[in-house]
Amino acid sequence: MEKSNYIIKIEKITKEYQNKKCLGPLNLNVKKGDKIAIIGANGSGKSTLCEIIANLRVPTTGNIKYAFPQENLSRMLSISFQEQNYPTTLIVRDLTDFYHNIYKLSKTQHELWKNFRISLLLPKKVSKLSGGEKQRLNLYLCLFHQPQIFIGDEITTGLDVKTKIEVINFLKKQISEKEMTLILVTHDWDEIAHLCSRVILINRGLLIDDTTPTQIKKQYRGSLFDYYQDKLPKK
Repeated sequence: MEKSNYIIKIEKITKEYQNKKCLGPLNLNVKKGDKIAIIGANGSGKSTLCEIIANLRVPTTGNIKYAFPQENLSRMLSISFQEQNYPTTLIVRDLTDFYHNIYKLSKTQHELWKNFRISLLLPKKVSKLSGGEKQRLNLYLCLFHQPQIFIGDEITTGLDVKTKIEVINFLKKQISEKEMTLILVTHDWDEIAHLCSRVILINRGLLIDDTTPTQIKKQYRGSLFDYYQDKLPKK
């Protein structure tokens, strides 16, 4: 394992589709225990960056380094997509059993099983779940094995207020107790203010700003709209 002050190091990453650059060049150091919000307009490259970090996409140019063997990435890192696709005919019970067998962990011993009320979903087909139920299931499957790095893309979208509070409080607890590294793609100030200590603004594939929620609150009264108005290039 490489000894360093980072857990993930991104060096001059770019990504092109059909000869059109959608990301980079971009440099970013993520330290162990960092709590980062990645914000920006739709199509700015936020999700592409996260997929490259999770080794789900290969960058066109540049390098990404991990402070641990890359073969351990699947256990070290978990990613939750805004739109997670599972086989529509699958029963939730079969899906959770499959994940529990992979990680050899008991479901009923985990606090998330109770907090996210997963037992109520077990008899249902995945295709019959509501948006909030799908998000609860997705987050459970991403977090129950306690990854050291969690990447979440719009994690509270579709959740009711009670479940949103539970998700935020659970992540705060994991961060505190497990020193979990958190990377959130979000437009939600509540997520940023309660979970993150660093804010990365991306626009048209480039890193525009690296700041903190405290600074945004101080300078823009916590208004992401005012922050965007000031930081994003004018057309």
